[in-house]
Amino acid sequence: MTRYLVDISVEPIGTSSTSLSKYVKIAFEVLKEKGLKYYPAPSMTTIELDDITTLGSLIKEINDRLEKEGVKRIVTIVKIDDRRDKENSIDHKLDVIKG
Repeated sequence: MTRYLVDISVEPIGTSSTSLSKYVKIAFEVLKEKGLKYYPAPSMTTIELDDITTLGSLIKEINDRLEKEGVKRIVTIVKIDDRRDKENSIDHKLDVIKG
């Protein structure tokens, strides 16, 4: 089965604070509710998806939740790793670099 690794960074703009942790937590809540495996890093989060077509609705749900918190503008950066010749999972990538 092809598993997509998607790096995503959701950046709220025009909030009342320079701190973004409140908004990051909201995005993580959506990922948890969806039952998705994810790996947070300082500036992006890697998510495993079995079906790439779910990405759009996932981003929309995160953005809708942020809007409910008063965010009026959101910049989302996405990178997709679609490897078809080998296993592609967060655990596999971490195991390989740990050696």
